[in-house]
Amino acid sequence: MRKLLNIELVKLLNYTSFKVILGLHLALFLLLIFVSSQINISVPGFDTKNFFRFPHLWEYFPWIASWFNLLLAILIIMVTGNEFSYRTFRQHVIDGLTRLDLLKGKLLVILMIALYSFLLVLLSGVVYGLIHTPGPALLFSGIDRLFVYFLQTVAYMVIGLLLVVLLRGTALSIIMFILLRFPVEPIIRSFFNRAARPFFPMKSVSGLTPTPEFLSISSESTFETVDGGNALSLSEMGIISEGLPLYLQVIIVIAYTALFLGIVAYALKRRNL
Repeated sequence: MRKLLNIELVKLLNYTSFKVILGLHLALFLLLIFVSSQINISVPGFDTKNFFRFPHLWEYFPWIASWFNLLLAILIIMVTGNEFSYRTFRQHVIDGLTRLDLLKGKLLVILMIALYSFLLVLLSGVVYGLIHTPGPALLFSGIDRLFVYFLQTVAYMVIGLLLVVLLRGTALSIIMFILLRFPVEPIIRSFFNRAARPFFPMKSVSGLTPTPEFLSISSESTFETVDGGNALSLSEMGIISEGLPLYLQVIIVIAYTALFLGIVAYALKRRNL
């Protein structure tokens, strides 16, 4: 495993586009978080400062970070596409690696990038949370959302890996990935029953970091219902659908990820490199 990791690091650290896209991902996320932190809107039942306080930021930050998962998927497509373009996969096999090793190497890259993104959201969340929250008592409340975001990041990149292995062309794979998100899969979903739509791949993966119910994170107790619920909940108002339970979404995404990796392994084993 260490040998595979060293091989991948040598290739990545000498690939300018990899460093540029990762730097762009970092800059865009931090810039958007900073800009949104400067916006101060406070009305009864709604305060934007809550987005940067524990535990609400563990819902807000992964949601913002999920916007840029497209860049990470494109990064995997470009890295893997180069392996086909320059016959690097073929050379690795000649040098003694197995075809399964090729998949393991790319999976290591996916996990490394996902870990980087996870740590980025974690560290920025801790910094902003400690600045805006009076006391760190709620620091770990809701932090499990970060692990769900990690799974989502891995799943998006695995979908990108699947496309580039099947299509072999970097540009075509990027276009297909973007089109799958919109409008191809949404159009296909529209022909199915509403109950079946959350089970589609892109829908289930994106559903791991749903839009936070901004109006429901008010600290104003006067807006709570008699049973303790929030009267301004968007799902209660019908503005945002409740969707599938989180645990079920996690299971579905893990199943899709395993399925797609299986297809990639089969394609690498059966097709010419």
